[in-house]
Amino acid sequence: MSEERARERKQAREAELQHLAGFFEYAGLDALTWEPFTQMVRSASGKAIQYGNQSPAHGNGPLVYSRARWAHGGFTLAGVVCPDPKARARWPKDLTILVPNQTWLSRIQTAARSPLKVAVLNPATGTSTFIRVTPHGTASSQVEPVGLTGPTWREQARG
Repeated sequence: MSEERARERKQAREAELQHLAGFFEYAGLDALTWEPFTQMVRSASGKAIQYGNQSPAHGNGPLVYSRARWAHGGFTLAGVVCPDPKARARWPKDLTILVPNQTWLSRIQTAARSPLKVAVLNPATGTSTFIRVTPHGTASSQVEPVGLTGPTWREQARG
C-alpha cells in the first residue's frame, strides 16, 4: 500500500512540475527551488495551502489559496507567486505577493502602482521577510519590514 501511495505522490509531483514549467521559465525558478519555497509558504502562513493555476488577471503568477489547517471549509485566495505587478492597477488589499529573493522584490518595488504586501521567502537562505511596499514616486514611497519581529503572514492577511 505505501509503495503505491509513494508512486502516486511522485506522479502527482511530476505532473505539477510539468504543469509549472512555463512559470518556472518566466520566474527564473527551477523544480529544486520550488519545493523548499512551497514548504516555506506553508510554514510562514501557518495554514493549509493549495496552489492554483497561473492567473493572467494576477500577473501570470500561480494563485495561492489558504484555510485554517484543521478547517473543513473551502480555501480562499490569499496570495500569488512572482506576479507581474504591472498587470493590475490596484491589487486587492489582502492579497500577499510571494517571491523567492531580493531580485523579485526589487521588480515588485519598481513596478508597484498600489500598496502591496510582499513576503520574501528565500529557500536558498531559509529566511522570511514580510514587507509593505507603497507605489514608487509618491510622497509615501517606502519599504516597511513587518515580518520577523512584526505580524506573521497569517496576521497580515487579516489587516
